[in-house]
Amino acid sequence: MSDHLKLTREELYSLVWAKPMTEVGQDFQISDRAMAKICARKQVPVPPRGYWAKKNAGKSVLRSPLPEFVVKPPKERKGVLTPERQTPEKRKFTSVFEERNQTIKKAIKEFRKPLSEALDYTVRIEEWRCDYSFGLNPSYNPLHRDNGISYLYDEPYSENRDLVLSGVFLEPAKLRQKKFQARLVRQDHLDKKTIGEHLRRYEESPPKSVGGFSKLNLSIVAFLAIPDDAFALILQNAAAHKINFMTLRGQKLRYGHGDIYGYSLQEQQEEQW
Repeated sequence: MSDHLKLTREELYSLVWAKPMTEVGQDFQISDRAMAKICARKQVPVPPRGYWAKKNAGKSVLRSPLPEFVVKPPKERKGVLTPERQTPEKRKFTSVFEERNQTIKKAIKEFRKPLSEALDYTVRIEEWRCDYSFGLNPSYNPLHRDNGISYLYDEPYSENRDLVLSGVFLEPAKLRQKKFQARLVRQDHLDKKTIGEHLRRYEESPPKSVGGFSKLNLSIVAFLAIPDDAFALILQNAAAHKINFMTLRGQKLRYGHGDIYGYSLQEQQEEQW
């Protein structure tokens, strides 16, 4: 047992009133805070703040007497049995592993719920084009928390090579013949290798969407992420007029806005997912 734990109340009282708490702690190789906690536990009064400065300046200081030790009764808790009938309470220990499992379970539940409530949208594609832009990234912020879309903040430059598909909605009936535009934006962080390297991150923070709907004038625009290594193939099919239909799965639109969880491009119209 450490020497400071063997001290009686009287010995501890004499020590802390003989020299500053920091020096007493150093003698026993513990911090002054740890020594103060021991004094509080043993009901030993300690010099108040400024005591040693006044004493060293030759001013009169008072020394608090050592009181009798008072045994404090255990705190009563509502609904707990009386001591005669009380059984020892089992203490529940939660490991870091268990806490992480609980975090993952909660994240997966939140991940699956919107997918189960998603709607299907079918679009007929009538034309395509490519847009290019380059410049400074106004969203650049190296301190931004990694939340699955941190690529938006990673670099001070912003380069976009977007494939733009335009057409009209076929389904749902409420949107039929309404103008539609999809902007497929290349994302190099979505290739299979990079996704595999970040699987552990996705366990606790799964991605929320692959894009989103936004109302723009008289059209509904879908901003969609596309893996960088798939862009060339999609562009080639668009140039060959092999992309005639598009199916999207996402939230029910609210004022023309909503998340998109998945999409597919087809030469011929297929059944909805």
